Amino acid sequence: MIEIKHLKLVDTVSKVGSLTKAAEGLFLTQSALSHQLKELESYLGIEIFHRVNNQLHFTPAGKEFLEAGKDILQQLTILENRLQQLSKDQLKNYIHGYSEEETKRLNDQATSIAELLHWDSFWPHGSVVLEAGCGVGAQTGIISPKNPEVKFVCIDLSEKSLSKATQMVNELGLGNVELIRADVFEIPFADNHFDHVFVCFLLEHLSAPGKALLELKRVLKPGGTITVIEGDHGSTYFHPDSQYARKAIEAQVSLQKYNGGNANIGRELYPLLTAAGFTDVHTNPRIVYVNDSKPAMVDLFTRNTFTAMIKGVAEEVISKNFITKDDFDKGIRDLYRTTEGGGTFCYTFFKVMARKA
Repeated sequence: MIEIKHLKLVDTVSKVGSLTKAAEGLFLTQSALSHQLKELESYLGIEIFHRVNNQLHFTPAGKEFLEAGKDILQQLTILENRLQQLSKDQLKNYIHGYSEEETKRLNDQATSIAELLHWDSFWPHGSVVLEAGCGVGAQTGIISPKNPEVKFVCIDLSEKSLSKATQMVNELGLGNVELIRADVFEIPFADNHFDHVFVCFLLEHLSAPGKALLELKRVLKPGGTITVIEGDHGSTYFHPDSQYARKAIEAQVSLQKYNGGNANIGRELYPLLTAAGFTDVHTNPRIVYVNDSKPAMVDLFTRNTFTAMIKGVAEEVISKNFITKDDFDKGIRDLYRTTEGGGTFCYTFFKVMARKA
């Protein structure tokens, strides 16, 4: 059947004049593009182009296909823009980096647990690694300096987040990072392009994480690895215990579910990666435990990362009746109580590594 890739192929050739340039623009090999063209012409039973002196010229049927395709692509662009806007409106409080407070929280989180999550985040020299959903670059700023001989291609859908990530990359002088605006469900690279894939705190925000994993597997080379890191709010426990603190956390979990995400996705990574067809799936829980003996972690993680995240959704969870204002305020108070003398706080992240067969 006629697919979107065929419409884009013909439209791109009309703009650049050759299959070679079109392949570059579509992030495909020339052989892959030629195969798509033959596939299309075989299906339609017509020639789209005449080839004269290595130049491509549209046949009459090709011109008609081109014009009809332009209308369809234009309508698709309008639809995609509208759906993206709806998605941004729905997830505006969950897309990383939309406020200075959120940027600070993410950087505090990355700093506080950098060693815990990334003591083994290394890839072979010369590798090209895709970081999907890089956000404001909080994780990029940690893994890139640890791997100076590795190239990182970091994608995110949010222009605002990428702007902050670009600022971070420039300030740190990271010459091995390339930032690209792209959708994780439609990554603009050819099949089997990347040596490795890195995903951190992205799947929790997606309504279809399995679909995203399939797209990530598509661009990963056979034998390449994927590393996924996610948290799990259901793993949270603390002292002094508090029903109100637990209610406040559950309200945030309910809000994320309402917005299409899953704050408890950490426990589901193994089945998700297995279902996506990855092999050699290994799960490694990374536990954060904080008490008075770790004052820096009390500030950076318990107070400025986790509690700040819960506190940041106050308006939405209350307005949507996931919790009363009185109970939420008590919950935040009791979470802060865990940062005071004698308090403890524990949370589990899951780091999962797998391979594409």
